[in-house]
Amino acid sequence: MSFDILLQVLIGGVLLGGLYALVAFGLSLIYGVVRILNFAHGTLLAVSGVLASLAFSAWGMHPLVIAALLAPLMFACAYGYYLLLLRPLAKRSHFESTVGTVLVTVGTLMMLSDITAKAAGATQRNIPLRLPAIEFGEIVISTTQLLILAGIVLLTVVMHLLLKRTWFGRAVRAVTQDATGAQICGVQSTGIKALTFAFGSATVAIAAVLYVLSFPVDPYMGFGLTVKAFTIIVVGGIGNLPGALLAGVFLGVAEGLTGLYWKPEWAPALSVVAMLVILVAFPKRVGARA
Repeated sequence: MSFDILLQVLIGGVLLGGLYALVAFGLSLIYGVVRILNFAHGTLLAVSGVLASLAFSAWGMHPLVIAALLAPLMFACAYGYYLLLLRPLAKRSHFESTVGTVLVTVGTLMMLSDITAKAAGATQRNIPLRLPAIEFGEIVISTTQLLILAGIVLLTVVMHLLLKRTWFGRAVRAVTQDATGAQICGVQSTGIKALTFAFGSATVAIAAVLYVLSFPVDPYMGFGLTVKAFTIIVVGGIGNLPGALLAGVFLGVAEGLTGLYWKPEWAPALSVVAMLVILVAFPKRVGARA
């Protein structure tokens, strides 16, 4: 096996893992604050990716413009979705609330996938952005890959600063630690939960644009992405952005090496296997916070 091929696979794995981490960031934030396991979270990336590819092919829009339009659209839709469908469930018993949120989000997953497939087709799509490649001997790195990597790093830093240095971030951490205490101190926990759900969903729209620049998407790939995001949360810790980034990169590289040295069709199963191993071997790690 050529070292150049191995290095190319590692670069692709790091890139894919970083994108997995971006998906996990929003899901981790939503669960940490709202206490909802949103099974439709990965489907938001699939749908956003399809919309991004359609906008690029139909109007030739720049990916940055597409991201700037998709993010607020997803924010508004997610905000209304939480208030209309998920917030009323919080008034029910714990069992009814848990089962209700699972049914609502799984139902949303199925509906979004079918509607998107019916409207745009179930074929795989991407954004074929043509940029020059950089060569280091036998190793070829596309400029697109470098831009995606820079976008992953930038979005991670922005989210970290937003959660650590702004009023919104302090309010999110307060509600996460003690919703009742935060309410006494003047923080409207219901509003913060709605904003957090919307913000976490909007980050997926940005991740979707970065994703389709290098990897294909289809309307039915969302659940697999959600499982990977759950795995990253378990490994990296809830609310731990650096930990999620490292866990995502590890998962992406592991999938790449599995496809290279074994069989590509076994690579997606790694996330499920990793989650089972962690749940059994490190039960106290589950639910850990930053």
